[in-house]
Amino acid sequence: MKKFQQDNHGIWDLTKEGLQEIEKYETIYTNDTKPISSKEREWGSWDIAALWIGIMVSIPVYMLASGLIASGMNWWQSISVIVLGHTIVIIPATLLGHSGTKYGISYPLVSKLIFGPKGNIFPTMVRAFLGCFWFGIQCWIGGMAVDSMISAIIPAWIQINGHLFVCYGIFLLLNVYIGYTGSKAVKYMESYAAPVLIIMGLAVIIWAYRVSGGFGKLLTHSVAQGGKNNFWKLFFPSLTAMIAFDGTIALNISDFTRHAKTQKAQISGQFIGAPVMTVFIVFVGICGTVASAISFGSPIWNPAELVSKFKNPLIVILFSIFIILATLTTNVAANLVPPGIIFSNLFAKFLTYKKAIIIVGFLAIVAQPWKVLENPNNYIYEVNGALATFLGPMAGIYLASYWLEYKSNIELVDLYRIDGGKYYYDKGVNKIAIISLFLITLFLYFGKFSDSFYKIFYENSYVLGLLIGMFVYILLIKIFNKNNSIGG
Repeated sequence: MKKFQQDNHGIWDLTKEGLQEIEKYETIYTNDTKPISSKEREWGSWDIAALWIGIMVSIPVYMLASGLIASGMNWWQSISVIVLGHTIVIIPATLLGHSGTKYGISYPLVSKLIFGPKGNIFPTMVRAFLGCFWFGIQCWIGGMAVDSMISAIIPAWIQINGHLFVCYGIFLLLNVYIGYTGSKAVKYMESYAAPVLIIMGLAVIIWAYRVSGGFGKLLTHSVAQGGKNNFWKLFFPSLTAMIAFDGTIALNISDFTRHAKTQKAQISGQFIGAPVMTVFIVFVGICGTVASAISFGSPIWNPAELVSKFKNPLIVILFSIFIILATLTTNVAANLVPPGIIFSNLFAKFLTYKKAIIIVGFLAIVAQPWKVLENPNNYIYEVNGALATFLGPMAGIYLASYWLEYKSNIELVDLYRIDGGKYYYDKGVNKIAIISLFLITLFLYFGKFSDSFYKIFYENSYVLGLLIGMFVYILLIKIFNKNNSIGG
């Protein structure tokens, strides 16, 4: 192995001999899929933190707080659940991000390591389609902000049939353009947008403070106090939904940590960026929702809709820009780039990364996001709750394989091969991983329809799924041996 790859201060690079060895086999090695070498790394702690700032300071996170309050929690309960969920998910994110930094490889290759070149198609395609789904949702939110901004400048705009769909298309194309340009464009966008997003978020807090007459009145308002639902009844399904919200980006975090200069940079950047900024944007969301009730008579949980209520064109334009920036920084990094990388890796012979990005844009339209955003309960509990039953077990299997089965030691030449090698398993499929994922996901999901103790598995499906996934996978490996010869 040392002949084909070498250790450069914790980062393993392919050697000339390694590159020559890869040419002997049928592989997925291309300019889009090749590992990023130690000399090419540009991201430090701030860049990783800025990535999470861009992801956290987003309209969907803003809407999570409003949605939990609408479900019956008060303001501090909402903050506690959301911050706890987003902090918990950083633990698997840093552990999964280790492979990206150590070897410079993207998520599809990490997944190929575990599921095999053929078995990898199912889990990565599911992740890719989830990305397309979320990409469409965020493009719709951003399109609403574009619509509000144009309407403030040209009042007659709202009289045009289909004006909102036109703005949706404009915003979608803007996202696709940035994603199409590549990782450097994403890095610059995140780094420069982060301070602007923080300043604009502070402006929302100040507005809410002035409208309500102080934080005391703001936080004791009936909207901030939520309903009378039992907190503990809501706690576990809400926590699972919060974890699942970032569970997708945690899975493919190696797409970004592969740019990190050191492990310290990716770990510190993630733990600084995510929890701190989650507290901030959640509080912004609470302030905005309560202040909207005071100013306009009823709480408005969608900030794009809230902006449209203001009569001052300057305010509408400024805060529409805030929504557009917040949505862009999250959407490109978390929802557009990952499926683009997946499609270009799985179908490397037919698709380049840039072509894959265009396909993601098309699939986002097919997802019809305007229907999902009609109800906050659908957004929080139905969508995120179901996702957790898949994301938790998958994360557990990844962690068990990378850290316990392979001890974080990967042979890059074999990783790129699709005609055999150490990670080819049984005819290209790691049947133990596939069977584990399928059975655990079904077990967790059917808990949704139970009124007994069994339901707790669905309500805690990410955490329990992760732990069960790790245990079951390692147990089956020991039973059926490391060659994964189930049924082979």
